[in-house]
Amino acid sequence: MIHFLEGVVDSRGVDHVVLNVGGIGFLVKTSSRTAEEAGPLGAEAVLHTCLLVREENPVLYGFAAAEERALFLELISVTGVGPKVALSLLGAMRPGELARAVVSGDTALLSKIPGVGKKTAARLCVDLASKLDAYVGTDGGVTHLADAELVEALTALGYTAREAMDAARKVETGADAPLELRLRKALQALSAR
Repeated sequence: MIHFLEGVVDSRGVDHVVLNVGGIGFLVKTSSRTAEEAGPLGAEAVLHTCLLVREENPVLYGFAAAEERALFLELISVTGVGPKVALSLLGAMRPGELARAVVSGDTALLSKIPGVGKKTAARLCVDLASKLDAYVGTDGGVTHLADAELVEALTALGYTAREAMDAARKVETGADAPLELRLRKALQALSAR
């Protein structure tokens, strides 16, 4: 899998960015918000990516942050929510706002987003409320973006999202510390319980 791309913005549209990485132009499908935030033409940009193969057509999806990519993968796991609808959701709301809407069951807000009807909004709330609860802090705020990478690593090792978030909160190193160090400390916290 292509985990991220770092390069120069060659062109962009409402739903995509072409990133020039070492002379190769990668067409990356994005939410409208990510396409806007990628910067002007010629600017350096980093996109966290996810490669999906649907009906033998590989498509590269890009996100401004690892947390946004993780949320995208959760969204497309819901029946009736494909990449297009997931990008529409992420374009309309920031990851924390979207997680809060799902966890609180705000189907009225979710169904205002293009491509999301009442049934899809209800299904999102039912299927993802417990999973996305980890993205919402105890004060209703969003967990730190740098923790998303650590949580992703811990869930890849087989821990639940809740266990991973609890361990990430216990890590006392700064968000700018290397992932390896933060992962080691999180694993120590998990083994101590």
